This record gives sequence, structure tokens and C-alpha cells, in this order.
Amino acid sequence: MHDLMTLTKRSRTRRVRGSLSRDEIVSAAIDIIHEKGIRHLSMRKVAERLQCSVAAPYTHFNSKEEIFRVLITDGEKTLTRNLKKAQASSEDVYAQLAAIAYAYWDFAAENRQLHKLMFNASGGTLYRKALPVLPTSYRVFLETIRKGILTGAIPYSRKSYPAIARTMWSWMYGLIVLEMNQILRRRADSDPVQEGIALFHKLLRAGEDL
Repeated sequence: MHDLMTLTKRSRTRRVRGSLSRDEIVSAAIDIIHEKGIRHLSMRKVAERLQCSVAAPYTHFNSKEEIFRVLITDGEKTLTRNLKKAQASSEDVYAQLAAIAYAYWDFAAENRQLHKLMFNASGGTLYRKALPVLPTSYRVFLETIRKGILTGAIPYSRKSYPAIARTMWSWMYGLIVLEMNQILRRRADSDPVQEGIALFHKLLRAGEDL
């Protein structure tokens, strides 16, 4: 009986406020949004996950919006790292663009809730606060297309590369949103990323300048 009472007492023991680290709070927040979705993240839920008082997370963050901004920044770093790895997988610009598209698609598939937080319309204000400059992930598209134009592999003028990058980025985002919302209708054996990339490759090789 004594051992059971001791175990119960320990299970109810909460961590003291100063024992929490910033990384623990962020990690708990990531787990919550992955398991239950963005709407379920709150300071109370973080506290429950870490077995501490509701006040404890406020040691490092003033609000859940501050946690959101950290998640967005960290997500952007991970996405950019994945895209740069894809970019470095080949010397051919068209192979690079295909690899980048798949890396973006895979990131969204593996981090659905985080992607929604980073890129959905309602989260736009948070995104701009977290990343007030041009997203580094988008720059990978820009750099790849710009290099393709400079080398002559993509027969368009230099002024065209921002529009091309925006168009490809918008296509990837739209495709991912349609897939996430189960609106994208396709055969089980179809590959929407490959279909889009094949079309873009054809258009880029055509060289009809904007």
C-alpha cells in the first residue's frame, strides 16, 4: 500500500517552473500539433504534456503565438535544408527542379500540420512576423531557375526568372493544399508531381519569353 501511495504521489508531482527548457516546450508543441492539429495547441496543453503548471511555459514564451513563430522558423530551416539537398543532387537544372518539387511535396506529407501553420492563409501574419524577409525555401527555386537561365539551359531572359519561380512555387503549394484537403482527384497509380514537372520542363525548354 505504501509503495502504491508513493507511486501515485510521484505521478502527480509537477515539474517546477525553472526546470523547463525552451527546447522542451517547442518539442511538446510540435508533438501536439502533429497528433491533434494546430487548433489544439495551447499553453495549457503544453503544460499538461510536460506535467508542469500552466504558468511554467510562460517563463520562455509570452503566448502560444510566440511558439508558433518558433515552429515556423524551424520548419522553414528544415524545408530549406531539404530543398538545398535536392538541389545538390544533380548538375542538370531540370533534374534539380524535379528533385526540389519532390522534396517540397515530401516535407508537406511528413509535416502536414506544420505545413498548414507555415503556409495557410490565416497563418500568413504569423509567417511574416517570423520571417519578414523572402523565405529561404523560395530562394532555392529562384536560384535554381536563375542558374538555368544564365547557363542557357532554360532559354528565357534574366528578367523572367522571378515569374517562373513564383509560378512553380504556386503550383506546388496549390497541389499540396488540394491533396491535403482530399480535393485532388487522381488515379491511384498517377503521380501529380511528375505530371506537373513534365509540363513545366516542356514549357521551360520551349523558350517563349515572358
